[in-house]
Amino acid sequence: MPENYIGIMCGTSLDSLDFSLCCFEKVKKLKTFKSYRISQKLKDKINLCKTKPNNQSLFNETDEEVTHFIIHSLHKFIIFSKIKKIKAIGYPGITLVHNPNKCISKTLGNLKMIAAKTNLKVIGDFRLSDMKAGGQGAPLAPYFHEYISLKEKPFINILNLGGFANWTFKSGNKLIAYDTGPANYLIDLISNRYFNVPYDRNGLLAKKGKINDKALVAMLSDRFFDQAIPKSTGFERFNLKWLTKFKNKFKLTNKSTLIATVSQLTIISISDAINSSHLDSQYIFFAGGGSRNTFIKKEILKRTGLTETKSIPGNFNYKNLESSAFAWFAMKRDQGKSIPKAYLTGARSSRKLGTIYR
Repeated sequence: MPENYIGIMCGTSLDSLDFSLCCFEKVKKLKTFKSYRISQKLKDKINLCKTKPNNQSLFNETDEEVTHFIIHSLHKFIIFSKIKKIKAIGYPGITLVHNPNKCISKTLGNLKMIAAKTNLKVIGDFRLSDMKAGGQGAPLAPYFHEYISLKEKPFINILNLGGFANWTFKSGNKLIAYDTGPANYLIDLISNRYFNVPYDRNGLLAKKGKINDKALVAMLSDRFFDQAIPKSTGFERFNLKWLTKFKNKFKLTNKSTLIATVSQLTIISISDAINSSHLDSQYIFFAGGGSRNTFIKKEILKRTGLTETKSIPGNFNYKNLESSAFAWFAMKRDQGKSIPKAYLTGARSSRKLGTIYR
């Protein structure tokens, strides 16, 4: 009997909860995928919670709403998938605080309650368990990237363009991965705040603006970009406060200039990371919501000379790759298997990732 695992994922854009039903026996594949949109009201509450992570009453209220939404969506997904036997569910939570130095990973979504209400095994705290082993808690998805690509020759390098960019590649047949910096997060922030749209479709807004070169150089001088790997980042570092500092200093009052400059920050920081990678293969697969931004994709391909591939093994695609990864992590933890290559996150040794809730 095939063993079915569900992975649940919500990116920094908070557009939706993504559900992947996967089976990893013999032929690793995605069986069913579905997204459930998050209401603007709940999205606003989550974003407020991100700005006030220590407000306990706000956290409790938001956590309860998020948890009920997960349970409701999970029930619908199980009916939609027509699968009765599910071994376990992997859910990493919606991140509010990610601080590897203090071993803090605060997320939304009560795993214990989800397990109790669904009568299913739920596995989470993946990042926290890595931090407890001395790691950054991220990036984790590259372990899954290697798993689905093991028999692929040449290896397909994967660039995940979520709120932040994660780069997975092989050099000298060694798997390497890290966060390169912002991808969509700052661009979406500007799109929402100044253009009243959720994101910059195909980079059309950025293409209309004139880049402020001095501001761009200053942004690229952020110490994170020269930091040694392993490294990870998020909205704790690159956020509205960070952006406002440059906006005020360089008088970026023109909104078109602002979005053009920040889009270029994404393009150059990612391209620089790729060009310093000494790749075994020239093939790249774009994942995450940012893979739909044709402007950013074309600029990265132009600057790096890589060849885009539109498909990866196992029926996985740009939208379902991350939620499928957490179905796989759930399987690994359910089977009691350790995750090797601890150097990816800086952990001390191979370790079991995740906590099991029943």
